[in-house]
Amino acid sequence: MKHSTVIALLFSGLVAATSISSFAGPERGHQGHGPAAGFHMKALKGLDLTEAQKTQIKTLMEQHRATMPKRGEAKPEMDQLKALVQAESFDEAAVRALLESKQKDRLDHEVARAKLQFEINQVLTVEQKAKQAERQQKWQEKAKAKAEARAEAKS
Repeated sequence: MKHSTVIALLFSGLVAATSISSFAGPERGHQGHGPAAGFHMKALKGLDLTEAQKTQIKTLMEQHRATMPKRGEAKPEMDQLKALVQAESFDEAAVRALLESKQKDRLDHEVARAKLQFEINQVLTVEQKAKQAERQQKWQEKAKAKAEARAEAKS
């Protein structure tokens, strides 16, 4: 299956499977910011979480963070790619192997994030899930409006 198809399926699955995908941080640079891998407790504010829920969610986030690679661990891959690009001859097989490994790591990371979102969702009550779904819907509408405004500005 093509990488773009896998990503599209994963993304649509994330959106359909959970109402808390707004917890995700920015695509890059979210490691090391906030409680765990781009997830922020402030995204849960207003849901009236109990102390037990807060503790459970914090534990889930800490467990997730412990399984994720630390910042800077991908640098050797970038150095390898740079060396392959600057070599005397192009080694397509080596480039493919390196990039496929990187894609697999990214897919594994996204699956782990989806699992964390699912586990957090299981901690929420029905009312909290509904409130979060409403917030997510508003966020998506706002993002869509911004995208349309940008598209009109380019025209």
